[in-house]
Order: sequence, then C-alpha cells, then structure tokens
Amino acid sequence: MLIFKDFHETSSIQATVFMPGFNFVTAKILKSLLDLGSSLFDGDPTVLPLPEDAPVDIPRVTLKNRDSSMRLEVAPLRINFFRIKINEDDRIATGEFISTAGDFLKKVLNNIGAGCGRMAAVINRFCYNDNPGLEIAKHFCKGPFMEKPFDRPNSFEVHAHKKYPFLSSFEINSWVRIKSGRVKPKNGTPHAIVLAEQDINTLAELMDSKIYSEEEISKFFANVIGEFDKILKLYFPSN
Repeated sequence: MLIFKDFHETSSIQATVFMPGFNFVTAKILKSLLDLGSSLFDGDPTVLPLPEDAPVDIPRVTLKNRDSSMRLEVAPLRINFFRIKINEDDRIATGEFISTAGDFLKKVLNNIGAGCGRMAAVINRFCYNDNPGLEIAKHFCKGPFMEKPFDRPNSFEVHAHKKYPFLSSFEINSWVRIKSGRVKPKNGTPHAIVLAEQDINTLAELMDSKIYSEEEISKFFANVIGEFDKILKLYFPSN
C-alpha cells in the first residue's frame, strides 16, 4: 500500500506570481533581474525577441544558475521560479526553496513596480514502483473493479480539483493528479514511478480585482508546503 512517506523524492517545485496589466519592457526587466539575481542566477540569460502581440504568458527573459537546477522565467503576465532535480543525488529542500522564491519574487515585483494579482505553487513528488499503474489502481479502486477492467493497467491516473478558503485570507484552487510515469536520470537507467502532482493557486477570476500585499505573498508561500503535505496525506494515509 502506498503511504505519504513514500513520496520523499521531489522532482520539481515552482513558485509563481501573476502581474495583471503590467507594462512589460524587456530591456528594463532584464537590467532589474540581473541586478537582483546575480547571486542566484549565475548562468547566461536568455532573451526572446518576441513580437508585441505574442501571448502574454510566454517568457521573454529566462535566467538560470550554472547547473540549471534553478530557473526564472519572466513574461508580461507572470514570473515563474523553478527548482528542478538534476540528478539522483540532488535533494530539493522544499521549504527552504519556497521561502527563497517567495522573498525573491517580492523583491522583483517591488523593483519593477508590478502588483501581484494572483499566486501559485506547484510541486511534483514521486516514489519508485515497479508497476505504478497497477499500484495506483489497487490504491483507489474497489475490489470488483480490480478483476476487470483495472486488473492490468499499463498506466493509470487519478485527477481531482477543489475550491476552498485557505488561511482565512485566500480563495484557492487545489489540483491533485496521481499518475504512473518514468524518470530517467542523466546518468543511469529509467525508473518506473508513481507521480503526485499538486497545484495550489489563488482564483484566476479575482486576478483583475485583487492586488496582494507583501505580507499576503509571504503568508501564502510560507504555508503552502504544509498545505501540500496535508492534502497528500488524505490521498495516502499512513494507516
């Protein structure tokens, strides 16, 4: 039986802020980012010369660190800050990263004069399993369904969405997707896995009418890891 503690490997985590109505000027944004992020992003920046009518969620500027374990994508509508597992020995400290990301995103918003109309965090965790499709089916399906049609699935997926108040301050979407998959390290053999994808975000329909304060941004990111864990424990209780 799968339990919460099985999902101790984090493949990626993402913190995002949305900037509705922001006047994006690539040269100014790049200068601000290089001034702020020199200690975090020591790789070469990437700038895409997109036309003015390109979709506002496509990144114009991307910063990375040298080993590509951290990446910042800046588009006219949103800023995405990623921490990515780069090899089997790489361990992502989720709480430490999300704290760093939240603080850095606040600095970027202040520096470029943008307001935050929406926030999101996404985490992908997994556990190794030789037959993940069957394992997920056995975990979530009643006995008669395991005889047919779920007796030998090559892949399997469970997907759920909820809306609810969070911390008495936010109205959020919570998405959970449990599915079979594979990971392939740079040096090594592929592994079959059970993947748990989670996404918590404030409501898109409020984005044009709400600007979050620095305190609210800090509150959201300081508590989102605990909420991720609380949710995943409902899907995979220990007993």
